[in-house]
Order: sequence, then C-alpha cells, then structure tokens
Amino acid sequence: LAGADVTALASAHETALPARLLEYPDAVETAARELAPHLVAFYLRELAAEFHSYYNATRLLVDDEIMKRARLALAAAVRQVLRNGLALLGVSAPDSM
Repeated sequence: LAGADVTALASAHETALPARLLEYPDAVETAARELAPHLVAFYLRELAAEFHSYYNATRLLVDDEIMKRARLALAAAVRQVLRNGLALLGVSAPDSM
C-alpha cells in the first residue's frame, strides 16, 4: 500500500483523517514535555472515533482499484498510529477481538 495514490481521497472524512494523523508527533511531544501521558490517550481516542465514523460512512472495498488501495492505505496508517500510541502507553493492541 506504500505506493497507493492517496490523491483520490476527497471526502470530508478522507481529508480529516490524514490531518489528524499529522497531529500525532505534536501530541506525543507535548505529552512528553508536560509529563502528561493522558494527552496521548486523548489523541488516540479522538483518532479512533474519527476512524469509526469514517468506516461507518464509507465502503473501503470498492470496485475502483485506485480508490480501494487509497482507502486501505489510509486505514493502515490509522492502524499504525494507534498501535504506536498504544505501545507508548504500554497497552497491547490485539489483532482481533
């Protein structure tokens, strides 16, 4: 998915999620500077809520291969940030429930 053409993502959810992902380094830096790990937890909760809303509103597996790959790449990026953030907090991230 590294080569996915994410320029195909144009809906409000599809532009809000990458913007939220870009906030991750700042959230971690602020949490470290202020000795406030709860800021990372709050960020992750907001990211998960945004992704949940996106997932409920959008079909990821569509016939258009470019769009499908772009949406899967976005989902994979969200997954990676959630995993990284949870790892920073010492929380495991199971592959399935």
